[in-house]
Formats: sequence, structure tokens, C-alpha cells
Amino acid sequence: MNVFGRIARIYVPAYLKKRELNNLFRITASAFGGEIPRLSGFSYAECLAEYARFTKAEVEGSIDRLYNLGIARQQLCHRSYELGSTLRKRFHVTSINDVMAACRIIYKCLGINFRGTDDGEITICDCFFSKYYSEQICGVISCLDKGLVAGLSGGGKLSFTQKITEGMDCCKAVLVQPEDKIENSDRGGYRCWWCNCC
Repeated sequence: MNVFGRIARIYVPAYLKKRELNNLFRITASAFGGEIPRLSGFSYAECLAEYARFTKAEVEGSIDRLYNLGIARQQLCHRSYELGSTLRKRFHVTSINDVMAACRIIYKCLGINFRGTDDGEITICDCFFSKYYSEQICGVISCLDKGLVAGLSGGGKLSFTQKITEGMDCCKAVLVQPEDKIENSDRGGYRCWWCNCC
């Protein structure tokens, strides 16, 4: 991990956190065909709470109007993969330890207590969004996590084994790095092996 990444372990300025959160707003709004709410004058903490309400409302609204959540999941995965790939380059992520360190930085900014080991085991003991999300909403929005971590890791697959929104005391997941990151799909062309939403 480069100097920027090492500094970010200690401190991330509020304006940088807000900029990356704005990226998540754009990704999410695009996936659901919605618009980003007005955020001017909001503090970072207010923006984070607004993002939680926004994502909750987008999923609930999609269910109410029978929007194809499969399309939204796919878009969340692929767009957050692009964000993760950008952050991979920015942090100069080259190892599983770097992936876990970058995730700790990113998720800390989002009010999520992320812990990861060098064998790919992940535990989240506290999640800001669990106060807002139902199990169903978390299931959709966690596609962001899958794409982001895949992008950071260069194609790793994130699989949750339990979640706080399911009534558990923590979230647990595993990150698996494959030899082949792309596989053929039955629809022709290729699909991402790490995205169960495609």
C-alpha cells in the first residue's frame, strides 16, 4: 500500500469522505434509475444518514413499483466494482493484507467496524446501516460490497455467511481469490464470477 493508503489509515479528511460518499450516491441512483437528493450544506454525518435513508427508500420503492431488482443488483455490483478498481489503483493495493487495510479505511468512513484477516475471513461487529435496513434491503445493497471488494481485490468473491440484519450479533463473510476471475455465461459472452447478481 502506498503512502496515501498509510496516511488514510490514520486520518481521512471530511471532504474526501464526502466525495467518495457522493460516488456511492451516484452509483446507487443510477442502479435504481433515480436521482441524487440535494446534499448541499450537509455535514458528512448528515450525508451518511441521508444515504442510509436514500438506499432504503430506493429498494422499498423498487419493490412497490415491481422494478426488476435483479437489474439493480447487477448495476450495483458492476458500478461499485469500477469504484473498487479505482481505489485499488489509488491505494496501490497489491496483496490480501492491502485489500483488508483498504477495506478497513473505506468502511470506517461509512460507520462500519470492518475486520479482515489475511486468509480472507471478514467480521463486521458494528454497522451504521443496520439501524436502517431490513434483511431484504441489506440483501440488495450488499451487492455494493461485493462489487467494491471485488474491484479492490482484483476480482475476489465476497460471500456473506451471516448478517446483523438477520438477527446475528455480527456480519461474517469470506473473500476468495480465484485463479480465473472471468467465466463464460450461458447467455453468451462473459460474466463476473464474483457477482451472484448477474
